Amino acid sequence: MALTGGPLLAILCAFSIALIAVTMIMWNRWPTGWALVPRLGCLLLLMVTGAVLAADAVNREFGFYTSFDDLLGRPTPVAVLSCPGGSGSASPGLVHGRIERVRLTGSVSGVSRDALVYLPAVYLAPAAVHRRFPVIELFHGYPGGPENWETHLGVTAVLDREIAGGCMPPVIVVVPTDSDPGRDGECVDAVGGTRNETYLAVDVPGWISARYRVSVAPRSWAAMGYSTGGFCAINTAFHHPSRYAAAASLSGYFTPLTDADTGDLYRGRRGVRRWNDPQWQVAHHHEGVPLYVTAGRADPEAQRAIEHLRAAARGRPPISTGESAAGGHNFGVWSKACPAAFAWLAAHLPMSGPSFPLRDVGG
Repeated sequence: MALTGGPLLAILCAFSIALIAVTMIMWNRWPTGWALVPRLGCLLLLMVTGAVLAADAVNREFGFYTSFDDLLGRPTPVAVLSCPGGSGSASPGLVHGRIERVRLTGSVSGVSRDALVYLPAVYLAPAAVHRRFPVIELFHGYPGGPENWETHLGVTAVLDREIAGGCMPPVIVVVPTDSDPGRDGECVDAVGGTRNETYLAVDVPGWISARYRVSVAPRSWAAMGYSTGGFCAINTAFHHPSRYAAAASLSGYFTPLTDADTGDLYRGRRGVRRWNDPQWQVAHHHEGVPLYVTAGRADPEAQRAIEHLRAAARGRPPISTGESAAGGHNFGVWSKACPAAFAWLAAHLPMSGPSFPLRDVGG
């Protein structure tokens, strides 16, 4: 029985109707001494059934989970892509990178928010004290926060494994908070509102560069995000092509939204909205930032968004499409897509100095 199929919905509806009927018929027929127990049981079952029906309706609308394996997090077969420059498998005993939690203050935007910073193992080695590293900036979805990249996508483990296996060179990764609580700012400078893009594309690089050994080479940053963060990554990279060498979107969209979560970010200004419309931009200005886009095979909205973007771009900029993992619009799909996306981004970044393995000496 399919999670999004008609039979499951029919069973849920039939069970709900039957439960309502039983509750109404039996309400005054239970023995007086213990009537309270079955009444409470029926009411509890009605609430649970209502919640399950609501969840099923939401899931059908947005395609979060498309199978029971997807819902339960069971692994599905995924083709393993070999990566250039390495075996693709981490050697035992390699030192792990480190995650730091920082408060990132924006002097230009006036915005201050929390962020995560990943430092690769080689960054911490005494032999690399004069070495500088490129940066990948990650954007989370809405609602959400930087911690989602760690708790749901295991970004530290993924980066450790990909770097150790030679699939990508060492990079610094920064995960800023890209929206205010309760408001989806879509990472843009809202007309008369919060300057999200200025914070993310000007203040964040400035703050990180002042405190870490960041590469000073042109286009030494890259951007990646999932869902709303995918829109953020590509839109931000398009606006700052001298900083971002490439951008990746995992199940993202490419035209701006106006809904209850975003509010009116553009105040009716058509030019500002088009400036923040990656699909319109590639159709009219042929943006030069290469893109990597992917989405779950059962995520029709994200798949359509990719098709429309490719059609609008007509090959300019170049758009690489990652393999679509089984599943809908959820962290399971994005976790499968992360390794290939990271490797693709890193291949577009300038690297300084050779990479070398570090052995764990304990502690």
